[in-house]
Amino acid sequence: MMACMTFVEAFSILVAVVGPPKILLAFLVDTQGAEARRRWRVAFTTTATAVATGLFVIVAGRLLIQLFHISAGALMLASGVILFVHALDLVLGRKQEPEHDQTGGTHELATAFYANPVAVAYLFLMADASTWSASFVLAGAYISVIALDFAAIPVLGILLRYVKMTYAWVLVRVLGVLLAALGVDLIITGLEQLHIIGEVS
Repeated sequence: MMACMTFVEAFSILVAVVGPPKILLAFLVDTQGAEARRRWRVAFTTTATAVATGLFVIVAGRLLIQLFHISAGALMLASGVILFVHALDLVLGRKQEPEHDQTGGTHELATAFYANPVAVAYLFLMADASTWSASFVLAGAYISVIALDFAAIPVLGILLRYVKMTYAWVLVRVLGVLLAALGVDLIITGLEQLHIIGEVS
């Protein structure tokens, strides 16, 4: 239960779902070929939005779940479907064209960062099971993970000086396959919790 969860436990969970490995490759895809000024603008904008979105879910998550009568299984199923579709975009190399992108050039990073379906689902679930005191712990852990993500972006810039873009794209495809598998796992978990299928061993 989140009421008994420590800062380290919350931090570990959030690093797994919205940590640097998931953010950096999305940042690479979103800002490929961009000048340094635009890359920093994207980094600052998405980081600020990630903090605001996450804190909103932590504070209002329980109320929203009760208001819309959403079960944990439905939340896991929905996040799994969204994550699977996003993973297909990574694997197949589908990218929203800039002229049709209404997010100011932060489409891919938005999905992976402040609108990461898995992170949002876990924040909803943890917020729903937490007390007010535990919510402060969750908020602190979330902000710490986002700060870690932001600090990792300059490191990515340094690494790109020595790593060819071809290798980076291979990593993107590998990550896409792993995220697709995670999406399928979440879909199965959601179906189990909704008692649509039996427990899958």
